[in-house]
Parts: sequence; structure tokens; C-alpha cells
Amino acid sequence: MLRRPLTVIILLVASAMPGCSMLNHEAPTEDADKAAVLFFQRLDKEEYDQIYNDSAKKFKETKTRQSVIESLQEITAYGKTIEYQRKSMPIQAEAKIRLVSPVYMVYFDRMKGELTLTFQDESGEWKLFGFAFKPHPRR
Repeated sequence: MLRRPLTVIILLVASAMPGCSMLNHEAPTEDADKAAVLFFQRLDKEEYDQIYNDSAKKFKETKTRQSVIESLQEITAYGKTIEYQRKSMPIQAEAKIRLVSPVYMVYFDRMKGELTLTFQDESGEWKLFGFAFKPHPRR
């Protein structure tokens, strides 16, 4: 008699386990730096389409592929990335949307400046939501 209820319990637990992995979870804040590393690698390889393809859905809804590629090409005109270091990382949360905006001091071959990358948490993964480069004169 005990065998049937035990079988039912085992089946319920087994069927619930995949559902637990489907629950929405937040991306760890420290993973934003990993997303930035990937961005810099792709930028240096001029993999603009890959950067755009892997960006946040809302970003792609507001920015065309062509405009993003042109903006990325403006940045790569300064040359390859020599070095970058995070200066700050503001975190924002608005109505179920989590954003982080790490600011990096970046040294390219021909220019240095601050690159702000904004990432959106999409189902536990940081996706590019925007970027802005502010050049600084080299000394």
C-alpha cells in the first residue's frame, strides 16, 4: 500500500524539478563585468552583428542594426582596445527592469575615454541595452 503513494510523490517531485529551473531569476551583478569583457572582445574583432544579435530585446526595438553598427564603427576607428578598467557601476531597478551601467576608462590605440555600457537583466543574463563613448584628449 505504501508503494503507490511513494510512486506518486516521486513522480510529482521529478516533474516539478524542471519547472523550478524555469522560474525567473536575477543576473548576478558581478556578471556585468563578464558581459563587458565579451563586448570588448567582439568590438576588437569587429563582430558588430554579433553584438547587436545578442543585445536586449528592448534595445533592438529602439535601435536599428545599421545605427548600432555605425556607432560601434565610430568607436573602433580609435583602434584596438589596449586596456580598460571599471570606474563605477550604477545599478537601477525600475518596474521589473534591472539595469547596470558600468563605466570603463578605456585606452584605445589612438584615443582614451570613458565607455558606459548599459546592460539589462533578461531572464538572468545581462544583455546590452546601450553604450556611449566619451573621448578624453590623450596626454
